[in-house]
Amino acid sequence: MRIFALETDTERLKRDFLYEGEREVLMVRYHWFRFFLGTLMPVIFTILIIAVVTGVWFAGLTGWIAILAGILVWFVAVFPSLLRSFIDWRYDFAFVTTDKVVLVDQSSLFRQRITPINMENFASVSTETQFWNLLPFGTLRFHLKSGIGQDLFLTYIGRADHVAAQIANTVTEYQRRKDLRRYGDTSLASDGVGESEHNAA
Repeated sequence: MRIFALETDTERLKRDFLYEGEREVLMVRYHWFRFFLGTLMPVIFTILIIAVVTGVWFAGLTGWIAILAGILVWFVAVFPSLLRSFIDWRYDFAFVTTDKVVLVDQSSLFRQRITPINMENFASVSTETQFWNLLPFGTLRFHLKSGIGQDLFLTYIGRADHVAAQIANTVTEYQRRKDLRRYGDTSLASDGVGESEHNAA
């Protein structure tokens, strides 16, 4: 389902970036801890608003007005942050195909950014631990080749080391296929010439 710029159907998004013969290798999602961190401040503000409204209510000072004002403040100041944190965790993702990596960033109902990166643009993939490696997530870093752009970082990736290994293997397979298409016929021709010279000798 599409809500303004937000696309909740991830399979539809992926289909738009797959051409005939290309297949999906890996789906990368963010760890739930990202959502947890994003909700800390909104939860604290919610508790403060409830405390203020409760205090006004018990003081007997225009209780219903205080409640309505608290609800209004919550919807204006707190709810957008909660919604953004949920969307960032639930609908942001990356997926790896046999030919590229696609980064999907949907930060709100009105903003969407999708970045496809061809495998030949990657120099390497690495990982870094977060929070002293106490939880099973980390930072995934894409090192791009010189002159292409700055390195890309994805934080709070579950089992980041495993994900990096799979992506690195996919990049290697892509390079081998590319080299085979580029040099395969030349190698066969060279073997044929060598064999002919051997037979002639």
